[in-house]
Amino acid sequence: MVFVIVNTVILGHSPLNVVQLLWINLIMDVLAAIAFSTEAPPDGIKRDKVKASDRLVTQPMMRSIIFQSAYQIIALFLVLYLGPSVGGYQYDLFRTEMYQVGPDGERHDTYRCLHQTFIFHCLVTMTLFNMVNCRLVDPIPKPVP
Repeated sequence: MVFVIVNTVILGHSPLNVVQLLWINLIMDVLAAIAFSTEAPPDGIKRDKVKASDRLVTQPMMRSIIFQSAYQIIALFLVLYLGPSVGGYQYDLFRTEMYQVGPDGERHDTYRCLHQTFIFHCLVTMTLFNMVNCRLVDPIPKPVP
C-alpha cells in the first residue's frame, strides 16, 4: 500500500491498476485464510490462557513484518524505476499511456502496461513466498553465556 500511495504521488498515476489491486487483496485474504484453516492448532492452545497484558504481535513477528515489508518496498521501487532501463524498454515513466490505438484501430499495450504487469507479478511472487516463509516464526535466539 505504501508503494502504491508514494508512487501515485510521484508519478501522477498508480503503478498498479484497480484490477491488479483487487487481485492482490484477494490473494492476501483468501490464501492466508486457507493457510490458517489447513494448519493444525498447536498442542497447548487450549491450556494456555491469554492475559490482557499479553502482546498480540510478538517481537519475532514484528521483526519479520518489518524486514519483509522493507524488502518488498525496496525491490518494487527498484523494479519500477530501474526495470525499464535494465530490460531495454525505454519509455517515459511519467507520460506514457497504458494503451495506444494503432493504425488498424485496435488498442495495443504500451511498455508501461507491460511494465506494470511485471511489477504486479513481482509483488504476487514475493507475497506467495512470504506466506510460505511466515508459517513458523523463529524466536529470537538467546545469547550464549
